[in-house]
Amino acid sequence: MIFKTLILSTFTTFCIFAKAQETLNIADLGQLNLHYTNIKHVESVALQPIKATVTHKTGEAYQMVAPFEPQRHEFLVGNGEYVESGKAVMLLSGSEVHHFLEQFESAKALFNLAKNRYELNKKLFKQKSISNDKWLSISQSYFENKIEYGHFRHFNELIHSIKSEDEIVIKAPLDGYFFYPDLESINASELKLGQVLPKESLRVKTYINIDEATKIKNLETIHCLIKVDEVSQVAEGLFLKTWSNTITDECQLSFGQVISVIPHLSTDAYQVPKSSVFTIDRSYYVLVKKGTQLKVTPISLIEASNTFYYIESATDLNNQEVLSTSVSAVQGVLMGLGGE
Repeated sequence: MIFKTLILSTFTTFCIFAKAQETLNIADLGQLNLHYTNIKHVESVALQPIKATVTHKTGEAYQMVAPFEPQRHEFLVGNGEYVESGKAVMLLSGSEVHHFLEQFESAKALFNLAKNRYELNKKLFKQKSISNDKWLSISQSYFENKIEYGHFRHFNELIHSIKSEDEIVIKAPLDGYFFYPDLESINASELKLGQVLPKESLRVKTYINIDEATKIKNLETIHCLIKVDEVSQVAEGLFLKTWSNTITDECQLSFGQVISVIPHLSTDAYQVPKSSVFTIDRSYYVLVKKGTQLKVTPISLIEASNTFYYIESATDLNNQEVLSTSVSAVQGVLMGLGGE
C-alpha cells in the first residue's frame, strides 16, 4: 500500500511540474525529428452530421377550401407536384357544384342591387333627406350582401373552367407545390381541396442540442450550404428545433426528403493537427514555437475531424507555429524533467 501511494504521489508531482514548466529549449531536444505546422484561425467548425427533413413551417402553405362538399373530386396533378399559378389541378363534380354556381350568381345579383341602392341613398343621407333608421337598414343590407357575395366570390376565383352545370375545374392560386388534403378533411362541411406551398417556403428542419443550437450559422448538404434562419426558443428534450433559410434549386432537395446535414458552428477557434495535442493530468496542451523555445500552452477542445482538432486558447495563437511531430517524445522529456 505504501509503495502504491509513493508511485501515485510521484506521478502527481510529475504532472504538477509539467503544468508549471512553461517553456522548453529546442536545443535540449537533441536529435528528435521536429516539424511545425502553422496554426489556422477559423470562424466556423463543421460538427458531426445529423438527420434533417425538407419541409415547411406551419401556416406557410395556401389552403384551398370549397364552401361545399362535392360528390366527386378528381386530382389532375400528382401529390407534391410543382404547379404554376392558373394550372388545372382538380375536377369537382356533382349536384352540389350546380347548387354552388346558382348560389354564386344569386349572391352576385343581390350584392349589385344592394350596392346600387347604398350608393344612391348615401347622397340622400348626407343631405338628411332620409331617416337614420332607413339608412341603417340600407347599410345593413349592403354589408350583409357584400360579405355573402365575398364568401362565394373567393372560391369562384379558383375556378379554371366550367365543363358543365355539374362539373368545374379548379386551378392553382399561385406557383408552388400542390399537396392532396388530409383524409380527415374529406367529409368536412367546408372541404379542404388541398394546399399549395410556395417554393420560397421550402426549408430544412433539424434538431440541435441546446448548448450548440444558437451558435450554428449554416447547414451543409451534399450540394449546398444554407444559412440558419431561426432557432426555436422552446426546448424539445435536450434539443432546439432549427430552421434553415429558403432552399434554392442548387440544393437539389425535394419536399419530405430526409437528409444528412453538417451543422457549422460559429466560433473563434484554431485548427491544429491531432498529433499536436497532448494531455497532462486530464488537461490538454500544445507546444507553440517561440523563437528557440517551445511554450507549453493550455487549450480547450471544441470539435474534431479526421486529421484536425479545433481548439480554443486564452493565448493568442494567430500566426504561430505548433509542434506536430515527436510530440509524445517531447512530452516524455517534460515528464523526465519533472522527475529530476
